[in-house]
Amino acid sequence: MKLDFLTLYIVILLNSLTVAVIWGAIAYRYRNFAAARVWLAGCVLSTIGGCVLALQGNEGSYVPAVVGNGFVIFGFCMFWVGVRVFYGQSGGLKASVAITAGSLFLLLLLFGSLQGRNLVYAGGQSVPLVLAAWYLLRWHRKDLGAMIAATAMIVGIVGHLIESLLNVGLMLGRVDQEFYTTVESYALLCVIFSGVVWNFGFTIMSIGRLREELAELAQTDDLTGIPNRRHFLALLEAEDKRTRRTGRHFSLMLIDIDHFKRYNDTNGHAFGDRILRQFAEIATTMVRGSDMVFRLGGDEFAIILPETTARQAEKVASVLVATVREGSGKTEDEERFTISLGIAEWTPDIYVAAVDLMAKADEALYRAKAAGRDGYAISGMKNRRPAGQSHLKLVVS
Repeated sequence: MKLDFLTLYIVILLNSLTVAVIWGAIAYRYRNFAAARVWLAGCVLSTIGGCVLALQGNEGSYVPAVVGNGFVIFGFCMFWVGVRVFYGQSGGLKASVAITAGSLFLLLLLFGSLQGRNLVYAGGQSVPLVLAAWYLLRWHRKDLGAMIAATAMIVGIVGHLIESLLNVGLMLGRVDQEFYTTVESYALLCVIFSGVVWNFGFTIMSIGRLREELAELAQTDDLTGIPNRRHFLALLEAEDKRTRRTGRHFSLMLIDIDHFKRYNDTNGHAFGDRILRQFAEIATTMVRGSDMVFRLGGDEFAIILPETTARQAEKVASVLVATVREGSGKTEDEERFTISLGIAEWTPDIYVAAVDLMAKADEALYRAKAAGRDGYAISGMKNRRPAGQSHLKLVVS
């Protein structure tokens, strides 16, 4: 059974149009998803190319053949560019223009030879597929969607390779025309449907990315951009389990901004929001690389310090309290304020659950507040205050 090429061009058109509708819906629904827009462009270009190619019939009219394949080749390049955009890489447009221009130049040069034209068609479409598949397999082999897309692209490349070998065989007189027409049509059909599959792989990649972004949003504080209470509780539980296995210490800090309600009542919530953002910026800048800062709600913050004793956490607390006092309000956009801080330590010899550790840190925080604020206290020790606030004794109980 043979498939005529006019029918195949119409199949290209319908498949591209179907996938374009899908990417159009995704691009419209998720306006900031840049890769979807690029893949949509690839589908639209392929659709236009399919429309133009359908006009050439089975004989291969000059203008429809050249223009249609120009659109299709550049559309294929957009699939490669979209992969780069998806993974945060820039570039690819200039190379896409060069691939398309080079293909069209060879097409014009070899248009008198049907086999030469077919070799250009196959090569021009295969180059961006090779680039995209290589990128996906080299850097993203653990991504199921990437593997599906890359595998489908390899199938498409193999289809083009078979088509190219058939054309070379025909040119050399080694392949019968009827055999060539039959096999080439199926090779082209293989390429067409591989395009559907690699777009399916892109869709799986997109779903995974959108789920990750949704999960991140669910665990991120909108105002400050740092992890929220949900993330804090999950990480505290994970740290609790880890340290129970290893027997290593970790410490927890609970932090309140001093007189925060008064700032809100006197100056308004916008003023208070600026203070919250300012503290989050100071805290994330000052803590060590292994520590994580969270906003629990209102003016309440927390810091988890892995593999850290209370004595070690005290050094972090001292610097943080002093930095906030001395560093806040230095610019016109910032407000001057202070913080109070409570520290509790998980130790293997005196094991406490995560919720109990929070209670101990909270108790230390209230002691720091009761002692005059702008300082810190450690659970099981007397109150502390950084250098420059010497009216509290630095005595360990």
